[in-house]
Amino acid sequence: MATSGTYPRATRLSDSSILGVYAKYASGNSTLTALKSTDNGASWSVLGSIATAPTATTNLDNPFIHQLPSGRILCAFRNHNKATSTQSVFYRITITYSDDLGKTWKYLSTPVSDSASANGDWEPFMMDALDGSLQLYYSRENKGADQDSLLRRSTDGGATWSSAQVISGTDVTARDGMLGVARLAPGSSSMLAAFESGNTTGDNLFTVHTVRSDDDGKTWGSRAPVYSSPRHNAGAPSIVRVGSRLVASFGTDEDGGVWPNGAMKVVVSSDKGKTWGSKTTVRAVPAEWSGLLALDDTSFLAMYESDQTVYARKMAF
Repeated sequence: MATSGTYPRATRLSDSSILGVYAKYASGNSTLTALKSTDNGASWSVLGSIATAPTATTNLDNPFIHQLPSGRILCAFRNHNKATSTQSVFYRITITYSDDLGKTWKYLSTPVSDSASANGDWEPFMMDALDGSLQLYYSRENKGADQDSLLRRSTDGGATWSSAQVISGTDVTARDGMLGVARLAPGSSSMLAAFESGNTTGDNLFTVHTVRSDDDGKTWGSRAPVYSSPRHNAGAPSIVRVGSRLVASFGTDEDGGVWPNGAMKVVVSSDKGKTWGSKTTVRAVPAEWSGLLALDDTSFLAMYESDQTVYARKMAF
């Protein structure tokens, strides 16, 4: 997809092209860059910058793009103020919009903001609700050992937002994060949210879980396991429906690497997330920050960073 980048994500647009985004760090700046593919991800061309800021003062990353039914495209991303190279002093998630298929971008809203009393807001994910509203999922780090998965809603295309609903994390002190959501069938009110959970009171390892909603996100059930590896980490998941199957990706250091660096792997569920199997390595060590995009009922794009280059690989059943 591109060099000097990380955290690739993509969405299918109404004109059948694919719009991609990644975070690029170069020449002292952090830049969220838009890409376009007209051949199902086989090749990519740069459209331009979504947002840019000095790396020394701004933590700009975790971009996620989504096209509304109106045709407008939104990009949500973390946008933190930094006091030092490693310490942020104010946390926010910002949303920008494009009305020309990703060529130019303007500010829309800041649905999430926290002072340094929190430890961060991370990894936004957007999807349309069945009632026409917009859902924004993200992770809120309450303190170093405690992070939850949250949901906000907008009824005006992302301009204003509801208060936050916690969908995972209230039942446990752990680091729940890197959230993604998939419907179990087209138009279904049942969906699974996949996330990593870091055990901060035991072995300090990350594992991958889901929670399920059967009412389009109004309520959520108990966590269920997707993947864990004894004495190793599995985390940073994505989830997507490909035809009648669910595919979940994750990074793991079970084959080597220094966490969060490791290999990118996927597992598949044919029973709506009750069980997972058919583990496949998409990219061996080093790979991290995986993303998924369904192409059709039998294939998908698996995206990842490896050595500061972002890739998109077509996978098929």
